[in-house]
Amino acid sequence: MKAGIAPRVLCDQVKSTAAWLWDDERAKPVTDALGRIEKAEAARARGGLAYVEFLFTAHHASVATFVPTDVDARIRHHAWVTMETEEEIAQAADAVDRVAAWDVHVVSARVVDSAWGPLSGHNGEWLAVRAGALGRAATLGFETLAERLTSAIDAELERERAIFDEAVKGASASRVLAIATTIAHNLGDLSRVVEGWPGKPDLAERRRRFIRLGHTEGKPRTSFEVAGALNLAITANENHRFLALRAPRALRTSRAILLPIGPWFDAWGEAVARALEDRDRAEVVTALLELHLAQPAQLGCLRALAGIHRVTRGGLEVHLPDLPARIRKEALRGKVREAIDLPRERFDARIQKRWEAERDRLGLA
Repeated sequence: MKAGIAPRVLCDQVKSTAAWLWDDERAKPVTDALGRIEKAEAARARGGLAYVEFLFTAHHASVATFVPTDVDARIRHHAWVTMETEEEIAQAADAVDRVAAWDVHVVSARVVDSAWGPLSGHNGEWLAVRAGALGRAATLGFETLAERLTSAIDAELERERAIFDEAVKGASASRVLAIATTIAHNLGDLSRVVEGWPGKPDLAERRRRFIRLGHTEGKPRTSFEVAGALNLAITANENHRFLALRAPRALRTSRAILLPIGPWFDAWGEAVARALEDRDRAEVVTALLELHLAQPAQLGCLRALAGIHRVTRGGLEVHLPDLPARIRKEALRGKVREAIDLPRERFDARIQKRWEAERDRLGLA
């Protein structure tokens, strides 16, 4: 197996997408860990713990930014298959626990707080990483360690189930749908790793236990199946990877303009409009219009455009001269115009009605 991306390059990539971390005192555990470049480099060739923990750190720092570092396959699979001893896997699992314990609010705007702690897509990342460790430990016959990792996954799943069950009892569409889409993402991350486990009989029971928990062929029965059904019905199109937003570099300049959970992007659009200069704002408008043209049914980018229009003196019209000719004509017509004319409160009311309809259809009322 190749040694992997150099720690210095990886650190530079994090700085490219989240340089603001180094100005935030709350991020000191993250930036201090990213400063241990020499130690990580010394461990890289042999896949040592210091390098693996550096990968976890870079992923934690960047995965909710506009340009995440590309270490997913390595931390979910490749790093574990090089480990041969129970001690190696256990120490790396300890490193996962350390990184996962850092405050996710510092590095992500896609967080929902609850009585059981914060819920975010980061939880799905660590479910997937622990599943990679579990697959390796069980394959090598390290059953005590495998049971420890199984218990950690079970505990996180139970926590997420409790968060969802509490939210469904309330009336807030934005809360329950944000939780549902996050859980659907997290279960998907877990399932993809479990699906890639070796086909050993010893893993069969755990595979059944953790695979496709948010999917069902008939009427949803479990909390996770209901969350998956809600996400599929309302928010699945609203939280893709937003690749077009990688181009405007100005979006990487502040924690305050990290993208939240969709489709509620009005406030984000307003924040972008206030934070950026005209030329940078025009690049964001261009990217949002490209997203709209690529996925016309996606509502979040339209709400972001409405937010930008609302607080920009002169509205979106002022940016027309700076937009590429191919999309200039789309800036103020069709669904974009409808979004601009639709107040945020009425949009929220529409989402509320969709949630209430799905709640009644699923028998949750």
